[in-house]
Amino acid sequence: MAENGDKEQVSDLDTKISQQVEYYFGDHNLPRDKFLKEQISLDDGWVPLEIMIKFNRLSKLTTDFGIILGALKKSKTGLLEIDEEKSKIRRDPSKPLPEVTEEYKNAIKNRSVYIKGFQLDTSLDEIKGWLENKGPIENIQMRRALDKTFKGSIFIVFETEDAAKKFLENRDLKFKDSDMIILSKEEYFAKKNEERKQKHSESKAKHKQEKADAQKQAEDAEMVGI
Repeated sequence: MAENGDKEQVSDLDTKISQQVEYYFGDHNLPRDKFLKEQISLDDGWVPLEIMIKFNRLSKLTTDFGIILGALKKSKTGLLEIDEEKSKIRRDPSKPLPEVTEEYKNAIKNRSVYIKGFQLDTSLDEIKGWLENKGPIENIQMRRALDKTFKGSIFIVFETEDAAKKFLENRDLKFKDSDMIILSKEEYFAKKNEERKQKHSESKAKHKQEKADAQKQAEDAEMVGI
């Protein structure tokens, strides 16, 4: 973002801050973040830093405007802009959200991988650490139940289809000694579809058996009455 970005040393904190803020405004989070979309609609896309530091994961890193802006200035993605007063940020208007077409959805699917086997108390930071050096990742989605508890599985989206394919070549991975289930998103949906069919078949068979048992009981009752 900054003209001197290449000359400035980027700290680990800088990277975490820029990645977190860019995630908020990114292709995967922004379309489903009702609060942030509402804020964006108020002032031509600009969101005050005063609002941004209320976001939980950013506030845990820092609430210092100077540190946040310093980190964003060193980012090379060009996703965000800083206003002249240095009090607001917005997604660069020249980088609009992609149109959600069938082609786009298929492209995302082909770059997505399902992973299951994490302990239920696993944090996002632990997952990020585990995935480090396993390929360029665009998004991590921790799958949660209706009560918001972690289900022990995630979807990750790689930056490229080749990176996803390379990751899928080695499925013999462990997390804290736990064997992981690793599937492409297409394999995951095929597996879920098969499970639904099996469940429906079992339910149908159970209903048929219960109906037959009820019929037999009725016939037995009639025989007793003769």
